[in-house]
Amino acid sequence: MTGPPPSEPGTQVPPSRPRPETGEPTAPTPEEHRAAALRAGAPGIPAKFVFWVLGTALVLSLGGLLGEHLFSAAGLNPSPTPAKSPTTTAPLRSPSPPAADRSLDAPLPAFMGLSQPRPRPAPPFTLTDQAGQPSSVPAQPASVVVLTFFNAPCNDICPVLAAEIEQADADLGPAAAHVEFLTVNTDPSALAQSAEAPALNGAGLGALPNWRMLTGPLATLDSVWRSYGVSITVDEKSGLEAHSDVMDFIDARGDLRYRATPFADESTTGTYSLPAASIARWAVGIATYAGRLVAP
Repeated sequence: MTGPPPSEPGTQVPPSRPRPETGEPTAPTPEEHRAAALRAGAPGIPAKFVFWVLGTALVLSLGGLLGEHLFSAAGLNPSPTPAKSPTTTAPLRSPSPPAADRSLDAPLPAFMGLSQPRPRPAPPFTLTDQAGQPSSVPAQPASVVVLTFFNAPCNDICPVLAAEIEQADADLGPAAAHVEFLTVNTDPSALAQSAEAPALNGAGLGALPNWRMLTGPLATLDSVWRSYGVSITVDEKSGLEAHSDVMDFIDARGDLRYRATPFADESTTGTYSLPAASIARWAVGIATYAGRLVAP
């Protein structure tokens, strides 16, 4: 049994025509169906379908925002952190010593902020001293090393440290022949060695045969600073550098045995000083702990 072809929803079926032979109506041809569909245009989208699509998109958007918030709160989607300035290094390998007790009646370890880490090899390095000669840790020939960090122009804590080192050298007596006082340059803008540095002329350290001011290429110095946990910063406007102050005691085998926290008082004009009694106490402490490492 045959009938007219099904029509598209929303299209208008063309009217039947009478057959010329019998006068009976005839079904529209496929061509007439297509022509009618084109005249009617594309079928419209139901409103319910549009609302369903919009609702789904809204739910997905809200779910994405909620998920991102939860992941960020849990630390699974951390925000990027800015890169560090190339003039700043952070402590890596050496733990910070305790804060010093500046009162003269404090026990010597507390006064010096002294810590005694488990003996371990000190990070090795080789730099150049003020005379252009190589100097290294572990020391060659083997000797005890008292290692400090400050800059050659001596515009920070170094006048105080210089006075303490000079007195400690005298306090050591004959044992001073087995102790090297090494100071690593902390100024990334002044890398050349110089026997005319103010630290040598004004402080008198240059007169000590067992004190050396060490410097080298910036990459090598940066490695030393990082290895010993010394933080270096340079002010972009003034060009002045600042650094954390540490003093390490290294035995003749090259093991790190003590770490102290040097300190000084800074005036409003940026000069550093310390009362003579405090300098003398520091000198005694340096000589005491360096001397312990010299003794067999």
